[in-house]
This record gives sequence, structure tokens and C-alpha cells, in this order.
Amino acid sequence: MKKLAIALGGGGARGLAHIGFLRVIEKEKIPIARISGCSMGAMVGGAYALYQNAAAVEELAYYFIQRPEFEGFNFDDFAALDKSGTDLKSKAYSVLGRIKVGLSLFKTLANPGIYDEELVKKIYRNYPDHLIEKLPLRFYAIASDLITGKEILLKRGSLRLAIRASSSIPGYLPPVKWGKYLLVDGGVSNLVPTQYFRKSENELVIGVDVSRDIKDKADLKSGVDIMQRAENIRQYHLTRLKVRHADKVVRCRMGDISWADFKQTAEIIKSGERTARRLLPWLEKNL
Repeated sequence: MKKLAIALGGGGARGLAHIGFLRVIEKEKIPIARISGCSMGAMVGGAYALYQNAAAVEELAYYFIQRPEFEGFNFDDFAALDKSGTDLKSKAYSVLGRIKVGLSLFKTLANPGIYDEELVKKIYRNYPDHLIEKLPLRFYAIASDLITGKEILLKRGSLRLAIRASSSIPGYLPPVKWGKYLLVDGGVSNLVPTQYFRKSENELVIGVDVSRDIKDKADLKSGVDIMQRAENIRQYHLTRLKVRHADKVVRCRMGDISWADFKQTAEIIKSGERTARRLLPWLEKNL
């Protein structure tokens, strides 16, 4: 029986779908040889490489996002930007979110990110720390180097620091120093890092993409809307190019849930389970 080499993509809160995906793979007793991850995909993948148990990863995720310190990220304000409802309440939340986010962005004029190093360290200390090379399951995290512009594969050293680097959204979280590199979110260069798995007759390379679909969108009134839309288009096409050599790439369907909407965690995880179940017939034919 072949084993799986799984690349878990970035996507903020949407990346928690990977927990559900891995739960189904685990339940079906399909062996996993390696995991790579970007941003939230790295957070989930690294924890799974340590625990090899999706229930334990889910418990860690809830513990992480329910900590009082996590509220310091104010993700509700960013989620409000994505509210597409036409009712008065949705519009009010969207306007309020824009105001709060706009005020937060002023901090970046004199600082490397909206959130300072002290807050970030306080929050990430809840994530387990181990040497990547000594994890029970082989794991790689992907990050992007601001100095050289290169993708950096993190496969040795501190797991916690690697997760911080892979998920440090530019402008939001401060970059992470890693030797000669200055690292930020892996999604800048590679949202679903499948190409680090060499083709093998004994493995199937699977990419799990949790990004949003690109749909027609006409409501582009502000500069923020336009910049966000342009970034989504760039990321969509870059991802399509990067995953070309994978045996299979699956997309998690969860509608327009925002990357910042951690209140939807339960539904997001279920979407990962549904994605894995849709994949099972294909796996049965190819494993």
C-alpha cells in the first residue's frame, strides 16, 4: 500500500479544515509518510506530526484560540471586512471593521507589524516546541525570506519558531529571524507546498487547498477592496502553477468563510472531513 505525502495549504482560520481532513485519513488507517505545511497548514501539520492524532490537534487548536491572549489579535475586526450581507447589521459590522483595521494599520508606519513581538511570543508559547527533525512523522514548514525573496524550507530546528515564521502575515505579525533569513508567511511564495515531495512509486502527493474560489466580484469600491482582490487573484494563479506535479489537489468547500473567522471553527473542521470523504474513492483506486 502506498503512503501519502500531504501538503497542507495556508488560509488563516480556513486552514483548520486540515484537522478534519486528517481525522478522516487517520480513521481510514491510510498511512502518511510526510507532511508539509504553509501558515495555518504548518500549524496543523506540525502538531499532527507530533501527536499523530487529529483529536489532540483539535484540542490544541481550541485551547490556542480560546486563550485570553488570542483576543489581542482582534480577528473579529478583520472578519467583519469580509461580511457580504446586504442587511443593515452586516453593513454596520463591515464599516466598523474597516475603521478599526484602518486605525491598526497606522502602527505599521513605525513598527514591523500591527502586533508587537511581546504579544506574538505570549500567544505562540501555547504551541508545543520540539526539534522538527525529531518529530515522529517527517514534517516541513515553508516560509518566505524577505531579504533574498526565496522560499525557505524549514526541516530542522525549533518547531514553534518554524510555525511562527510560516504564519507571520506580512504587516500583521513581525518577521522572524532564522539564521541569515528574515522570514514571513509561506503563503507569500507558496500557499500549498507540494513540490518538496519527490516523486516516489511508494507515495501519493496530495495537496489540500483551503483558499477561496475566484468568483466574479463587482463590488470593488475602495482601494482596500481592490488590493485584496488583486492579491487573491495573484495567489490563486500562483497556487495553480505550484501544485502542477501533485498526484491530486483537493479544495475544501466552505463558502465565503473569512480567513479571520475563528468563530466558525467547528464548521470549518467539518468541511475538511467532507473533503477527505470525497477523496476516498480516488484513494482506494490509487493506493
